[in-house]
Amino acid sequence: MNHCYSDDSRLISAKEKQMNAIGFSSLLVLVQIICFSSSTYLNGKHLVVGLQSSPVHLYITRNASGHIVKMQGVAVNTLLALSKRFNFTYSVLQVKDNRLEKQSDTLLGLHHYMQQGKCDLVIGAIAMTMGRYAVMDFVEGYAYTSIGIVIPMPEELYNADAAFLPFQFSVWVALIVIMPITAIAIYYFSRPFHLKKSSDESLTITGSQEKAAVCSDITFRRSDAFFQIFRIVINQGGSFRSMRPALYFVVGSWCLGAMVLISAYNSILTSYILGSNAKPLAHSAGDIIGNSMVNIAVTKGSGVELALLAAEVGFYKQAGDKIRANPESRCETTKQCVKLVKSGSYAYLNAMSTAIDIINEDFKATGICHLSLTRQSEALPGSLAWVLPKNSPYSRILSMGFIELHEAGMMNHWTEWELKKYKNATFCLQEALKRQQRKAASEKETKITLKNFFGPFNLLILGYLISFVLFFREIVHSKVSSYCKKTVKS
Repeated sequence: MNHCYSDDSRLISAKEKQMNAIGFSSLLVLVQIICFSSSTYLNGKHLVVGLQSSPVHLYITRNASGHIVKMQGVAVNTLLALSKRFNFTYSVLQVKDNRLEKQSDTLLGLHHYMQQGKCDLVIGAIAMTMGRYAVMDFVEGYAYTSIGIVIPMPEELYNADAAFLPFQFSVWVALIVIMPITAIAIYYFSRPFHLKKSSDESLTITGSQEKAAVCSDITFRRSDAFFQIFRIVINQGGSFRSMRPALYFVVGSWCLGAMVLISAYNSILTSYILGSNAKPLAHSAGDIIGNSMVNIAVTKGSGVELALLAAEVGFYKQAGDKIRANPESRCETTKQCVKLVKSGSYAYLNAMSTAIDIINEDFKATGICHLSLTRQSEALPGSLAWVLPKNSPYSRILSMGFIELHEAGMMNHWTEWELKKYKNATFCLQEALKRQQRKAASEKETKITLKNFFGPFNLLILGYLISFVLFFREIVHSKVSSYCKKTVKS
């Protein structure tokens, strides 16, 4: 019975495997049928294609009458590959619009032509937003990118604040608090010795010696104690005629701590002097949101603007609130945004390819690197897409075509090929990085100029002024003391 039961189990197991295999084969056939039936939607079709221009992805050349005569970029290569893969033809929609949404009474937007049935597909690097989802379909997975943050080129400045950079603000506050506490401790530890003789002598002072009392030994020794304390604080040395063990401990502790602080200060100050003092407006998107002195600029009607204004959480929500709070943040043209960035307090947000193109074109126009990018960019949620009319049957098959091109590495190849053309932008980005990372590795890499020592020189001059004032005070004090002594004797 046990043997028969074992055979039956094997038979049932074999049947289950056979059924699973049949089910899996049926599933594969079903998937192939679905994909094949979807591809038949495009087989032999002719599509009218609208163009939303975008750097790297789609360049449009028009003649004098505004007629499109040439188009280039990653999107064009992708469209050509898909037309061969799925056997369809296409023609270009000859309109002056290059955006989806309506811009004016004469520029009604490419979506308007899709609604009228005059456009079957819009290609380019198009951002997907919730507002657009409601009225159109997206062919997702075309490309993935991040938001490029264009900032002014970091400029090397006179290093006026280098003297204060080695220590954090909290360290300076601690020093300011500790110094008077130490001074008070030193004074009160030395006070009893200084006042003993003075208090005895004060009993013999008569009315005829009122003028001498003003210049008495008590007043001198008190002022002398404070003066010696101040000399110790500014590292000019000090002396006391009589000191208790507790006073030795306080003064010794202060001198030891001062030695450690000065050694650390000098070593860190050297790196600040010889290193870079070119600070960017921001390092990341978080710096822009957290700094009230930095404003955001976006092109009105761009996909980035729509995404930021529609966001409800996270960085995009905070950036959208900052844009709404400043009317100047929404530029009519890209040139206006670039002008704001050059003013020094604005950061321009757009797709990374557009940001690189802006830097490249600005260098071409001026011959100088005025613009750069933050070191950290902000990821754009989802993917860039192409657009179809609502409920179009072509979205699935075109998305499958994107996947095939990505798997074959063609999308990356075309993108890298286009980015090689932006040599000026690459030069400016490398220049910005060099200014922020300059180190004193060799004489060829670093030439020390007055800019590097501007702050320490200011501090040195301030020290000379304080020393001169103290020297003048010592002379006055000596003269007054001599005058007092002569008056007492007379």
